[in-house]
Amino acid sequence: MDTFLHQVHETYLPAWFAPKEPALFLDYGITRSIYDSTGIPEPSLRLLLTILAGYPISILYRLVFLNKTSSIIGESARNTFFVTTGLLLSYYFNSYDIIHPLTTCIGTWLICKVVTLVAPMNRSLASTVSFLFNFGYLLTSYKYAATEDYDICYTMQQCVQCLRMIGYGMDFMDGQPKSQKKQQQQDEKKKAADQGPEVITATPAPGTPQPATPAPAAPAAAVVVRDKTPISFGRDIALGRMPTLAETIGYAFFPFAFLVGPQFSFSLYKKFISMDLFNVPVPATAGKDEAREAAAATANGIPQGSLRYATRCFFLGVFYLGLGQVLGGYFPSAALLGKAFLERPFLERVFIFWWTGKTVLNKYLGIWTIGEGPCVLSGITFNGYDAQGRPEWDGLRNVNPVKYEFATSLTQIVSSFNMNTNYWAKLYVFKRLRFLGNKNLSALGVLLFLAVWHGTHIGYFFCFGLEFMDMETERRLSARFGKPINAFIARQQGVSHAVFKAIWGVITWLFTTSALYFAAVPFDLLQMDKSLAAIRSINFLGIYVMLGLLGLDIVLSIVMPKKRSKSIKTE
Repeated sequence: MDTFLHQVHETYLPAWFAPKEPALFLDYGITRSIYDSTGIPEPSLRLLLTILAGYPISILYRLVFLNKTSSIIGESARNTFFVTTGLLLSYYFNSYDIIHPLTTCIGTWLICKVVTLVAPMNRSLASTVSFLFNFGYLLTSYKYAATEDYDICYTMQQCVQCLRMIGYGMDFMDGQPKSQKKQQQQDEKKKAADQGPEVITATPAPGTPQPATPAPAAPAAAVVVRDKTPISFGRDIALGRMPTLAETIGYAFFPFAFLVGPQFSFSLYKKFISMDLFNVPVPATAGKDEAREAAAATANGIPQGSLRYATRCFFLGVFYLGLGQVLGGYFPSAALLGKAFLERPFLERVFIFWWTGKTVLNKYLGIWTIGEGPCVLSGITFNGYDAQGRPEWDGLRNVNPVKYEFATSLTQIVSSFNMNTNYWAKLYVFKRLRFLGNKNLSALGVLLFLAVWHGTHIGYFFCFGLEFMDMETERRLSARFGKPINAFIARQQGVSHAVFKAIWGVITWLFTTSALYFAAVPFDLLQMDKSLAAIRSINFLGIYVMLGLLGLDIVLSIVMPKKRSKSIKTE
């Protein structure tokens, strides 16, 4: 038995999970020539070319398939297009290693299908097995494919697809058919909730004579209420019906999001290929009839404006990638480990450490923003209309650059950086850890899950551990000092108010960015010895500051305990 297990560990598993050499007819000569002239690593170039290939593919889809009024092109044809192009792009990036995302995709579908046949009233079993299957497959892939550096290989797609398939299994579980009594109660609650806005906006006050016919504006008033960004995981994500295998592959290999995201639900993909996504009326607040008709002007039944938004995504992504490439030459994370860096003055080392952390994150901002462009061109990011009737296309954006760059709290960072993955973690992990009975424990569970999901390198755990300390420190300081300081600023008048508000904004921005960039360096260095060496070069400043602030809060809670409000209990 030991000999067999040893053979599995040493022979069979490495043969299956270790990255394979690219196919001979996949010529990466173009990436080799660019590497020789720019010095950008070939795997990074292949990643970038795969994402950029999404632009011509999305334009082709837009010209041929994105037609709501066509009676020839239907849902099946659109799904077939995404299956074909997604598999081709994945094969270009992964070569023979495409077998891994195909295995987990088809395996997850089979798990749900078999459970549907064997135990149709126990979909939670399918969700549990699919979670263990996808997460276990990803961790095994890391074990046999990971190196000491940041790996750009099939595990990158496997990482994204792991969350997608886990969410797919949980949505399948949530779509479990309910008993007739529970279904009736749910329908009554839903009906009451749907009628709520109409009662408020259209029902006259008691005693007021009601008109014989309903006012025509009442239905339009209820249309204004809709989900805002991100639309990746809406309210109707539960899968009551088992999707087909072709639909599942099209969803998993969606050519514009299979490699670096964004994450989104199968429900959104289904609404997109069926064109139901675009069945959103222009809100009544758009103004006069003429203005509303102009705002609703479409081509082939699809709202206008996506091309302009996609162009913005492309150039903003190029800017961030170029900035990261330039700054990376001046502030590489490996430079923090050299003797020359230790010879610099302390404040200069702190400043360089801060800029290095920012440089590390710029490449993520760039690649996510460029990757958003093809999604926008395809139309899947359609987010309804604003109050003026203008179409919005930011439904799947992964980064809010303005909010991110000027964030004054880590909460704002979470809601503006890798937005859809954070929303996925909140929906599928945080809310399902409520049984722990403590939000801090649930948050720690989310961070631990994300650390393991990123990979087996200790730097990921170090990074998310620091981030948890940062968030706990921020929570405590905000609870103790936030309200008094904001109240003090609010009492100021004129110039004093503006000055104090600006000073406080700069202070909170500096603490927020320092905490974020401090944790980003271990995320890039990956290894614990390198991470500790880098932090040691600034005398563990970040850790001492966090521990000092936490200690201050504990001391103040003892010396000046918060007064509890007295509540009068009434019978």
